[in-house]
Amino acid sequence: MTSDDEFFFGYLASIPNDVRRYSTQVADSIDRHVDHAAVTIRDTLSQQSWLPSSIRPPQRAPPNFSPQLPPPSLISRINDWILSNRAWTAAIMAFVGTGGFLIYGSRKLHTRKRRARRAGNGARKEIVVVAGSPHEVMTRSVASDLERRGYIVFVTVTSAEEERIVRSETREDIRSLWLDLTTTPSTPSEIHPSLHVLQTLITQPQAPMPGVQPHVCQLSGLVLVPSINYPSGPVATISASSWADTINTRLLSPILITQLFLPLLTMKNTRSAILLLCPSIQSSLSAPFASPEVATSRALSGFATSLRQELRLLESTNGGSNIDVIELKLGNIDFGRQFRGNQAANMGTEVLTWQPQQRALYGSTYLSNLDHRLGKASTSGGSYGTSAKELHFAVFDALAPAPKSLFGGRKRKKRTVYVGRGSRTYSIVGNIVPSGLVGWMLGLRLAYSSSLREFPWDSDRSEASSETGWEKLA
Repeated sequence: MTSDDEFFFGYLASIPNDVRRYSTQVADSIDRHVDHAAVTIRDTLSQQSWLPSSIRPPQRAPPNFSPQLPPPSLISRINDWILSNRAWTAAIMAFVGTGGFLIYGSRKLHTRKRRARRAGNGARKEIVVVAGSPHEVMTRSVASDLERRGYIVFVTVTSAEEERIVRSETREDIRSLWLDLTTTPSTPSEIHPSLHVLQTLITQPQAPMPGVQPHVCQLSGLVLVPSINYPSGPVATISASSWADTINTRLLSPILITQLFLPLLTMKNTRSAILLLCPSIQSSLSAPFASPEVATSRALSGFATSLRQELRLLESTNGGSNIDVIELKLGNIDFGRQFRGNQAANMGTEVLTWQPQQRALYGSTYLSNLDHRLGKASTSGGSYGTSAKELHFAVFDALAPAPKSLFGGRKRKKRTVYVGRGSRTYSIVGNIVPSGLVGWMLGLRLAYSSSLREFPWDSDRSEASSETGWEKLA
């Protein structure tokens, strides 16, 4: 059989299969059309009302459509992507985990511990002088914290009672330093006789015990802590003796102490700091009835600024000064319940020492201001300020050497550090907000009685009207 014959017989054999396929397709197409026509006729007849119900075909039930599913959520899409891309997921988790671990470890490694530096033999070598009255709770708190952090702390005393308070701390490295400001050296560069003990420590080697290599101490800083309790009231009611005491103890004393310590601080080419702690809220707001505090705080701030410029000029000319002058502006700081109780108990009692006419003129406004301050403090969550720990951290950071910068040198310390609740806020408010609005914020009100407006200089009427109004204070 030739190849042509094989092709002919193969073609004949495929004809029945093609006929069967074509006939099947035609039959299926006819069935679909007939079914569609039957359904259409059935639906049409079922909707005709003229046909009897006995022969009317029933209506076809509507098809059951499944409700459309909501789009998948982001978490579902992320989960599906993780399941379909396991390799990429493992790589990303490894990268993020390693990076987070390195960042956390770097921060832990470079975090400075607030501890004073020690000598090579392990003894304490950094000295800090706290110039303030041991009767003040802030002086004792700062001195105790610096001693716990590894400093040798000297607290200035002027009487045997103050020395007894320092000794009652029972700390070996909290020592008293007698400082007599009435005697001055003959020349400004001469060391004051009261400071010879400090001069010996920073110039001569000291051995902590026999057989141990001696070391030389370093005067790291001077912390000036003036009293935060100022006389309050109208200017007309503050006596001359109160003004003199305020200026001598809170303004003149820190200036003279700084002057006495400058020869010691500039004696060796070591970095040291002068810290000035003073309240700032009243001075920032220029608050009424607080003229002694406002005048003293602003004078101390001006003194610190001028001294800073002098020492910086000296450093830039001949490199002879490495002293940082840092001003710590204090807000509301909580030193404990006993301090708050004593402070609140003494508020308003000074009104009893005023003259009757002064009570009538200023008493209502002054007491309304006190009531506003006490009420605001009592409704601030039971706390009168930030914890004293924030002050301790700020003092240490100001005394410690500045951290290194990215370029190898050391960063310059901040000139002004705000510590305590309200210190920075009230500083901004005092510079921006008008004085009238500040007075309204302080709760100041004009509270003169009608009788005083009619007879302001009648002392008999003033005294008679004030006797009944001030019985509660007595």
